[in-house]
Amino acid sequence: MSYFEMQLCSRDTIKRHRIPYALRDMNSSMQTAELGTDYGRQNPWWESGDVSLSARYHSERRSDYQHKLNAVRSSQFTTIAGAAGSGKTTILHQIAHDLIEDDGVPAQNLMYLPLGNPRFQIGSNVIRDAVDIFATYYWRRDADRGEGYVLIDDAYASDSWDEQVRWCLEEFDDLTVAVTLPTLNRAQTGPIEDLGVDTESDLLLPPKFYDVTTESGRAQVEKKRVRQLRDALETGADSGDLEPLRSSVDALTSSLESTSAVKRGVLDYFRGAEREVDTTDVAHNLESTIYRDIPRYQQFEDRSDLYALCAIAALNTGKTLGLKDLSGVLECDRRTLQRYLDILEDFFILTPSYQYEHERRRSVRLYLRDPLVIGSLAELDFDGILEPDAERLLTSTIVFDHLKRLGFYYQRQNAQVHFWESAGEAVDLVVETGNGNPLPIVIRDTSQNREPVRSIRGFCDEHDCEFGVVVARDIDPSIDEEVATLPLWLLLLVI
Repeated sequence: MSYFEMQLCSRDTIKRHRIPYALRDMNSSMQTAELGTDYGRQNPWWESGDVSLSARYHSERRSDYQHKLNAVRSSQFTTIAGAAGSGKTTILHQIAHDLIEDDGVPAQNLMYLPLGNPRFQIGSNVIRDAVDIFATYYWRRDADRGEGYVLIDDAYASDSWDEQVRWCLEEFDDLTVAVTLPTLNRAQTGPIEDLGVDTESDLLLPPKFYDVTTESGRAQVEKKRVRQLRDALETGADSGDLEPLRSSVDALTSSLESTSAVKRGVLDYFRGAEREVDTTDVAHNLESTIYRDIPRYQQFEDRSDLYALCAIAALNTGKTLGLKDLSGVLECDRRTLQRYLDILEDFFILTPSYQYEHERRRSVRLYLRDPLVIGSLAELDFDGILEPDAERLLTSTIVFDHLKRLGFYYQRQNAQVHFWESAGEAVDLVVETGNGNPLPIVIRDTSQNREPVRSIRGFCDEHDCEFGVVVARDIDPSIDEEVATLPLWLLLLVI
């Protein structure tokens, strides 16, 4: 990418975004009873006993939902972190439903507290005050299941939320608290952890292709089969034994009544067809995160640089960019650029990818984590036929995001996804297994003059790896020596 191409996304051509905020003029004599009425409105199950009647309840569970429910069941304090619009509110209502319906917790023993609502941001101790009212007037501590649960949405909206939650846990030893936050790495949960109570944390990312496919009824896919494929990929990278991969691919494809519906679902997944948000929603969420949420954790002289960096990523997904050039476009030094990248990654907006096994970073590839953000910033037409360039951007975005999740499973931590370039050859993505062995992936693009198989073999020769994967939109799966060719839909089903 030339300097002039990047200038198209420079600060001078990026519209300055500001979020208007309306401050509600509240009478200082507001009574506790009035606030209590609001609590009841947010917790209609206190009267009905049924969370499913709430407008914020959604019956379909994601494939990773059980982990989040089990975390709340087993720990006194749980953090669920995800980007704005990722579904945190829905998850909390599903947890509330299952604690009542499956575990027998009295409906009055469970409180949902939406701190993202300005009405619940009045005062310096909103969490303490709310829990005190909950414990005094609603919580049935004398019931057979007498423990209480408080689910706090957007807890960070109250500046001292961590100290308030600590107070609540100290005051009520039979209380469980779960909070949602926009970041995990900067969660500031130290005061709570110092209590010594059991704590858990989990991430919430945009829905997987598997979830969208199964929830929409396009296909019934057994988790066991896709997880066998996931494990077979790791086995192939570790040992070079591709027989488990062949058998798992055959078993999965033969279990589907038809692959055509799943293939068509990829384009719908690009467009976010099965999600309850659109490009307008994600644009608002991005602005809110940059201009409202991030400043609660870190201050920047010009926050519009963060937005500009997202725009650069949207228009140059999968392209190698010089860090020096990026600094020049944003008119900042390399240290400030790194701070930008770090904060955007911590808030699940954008993730950088660096050259594999290069100690000195000179270049980077930028990936937004949500295809709808790409659609918004690149102004893609999701209502018509996607242009080849648009499809390339979205494919690169989704495959990168998918491999980040796959790497997290393999390594049990936030795994890096790299790229590789050497002597004219390039591998788009490299993820390591739990044993540290690289798995190179090339996304086949007919507009590029390269041979994916040769690129993978070049990487394997240089890094002594066993095999790699070529991914393409419309292709039948095939597994040869050193290289597996997988259709995009099949790779995306792996969870």
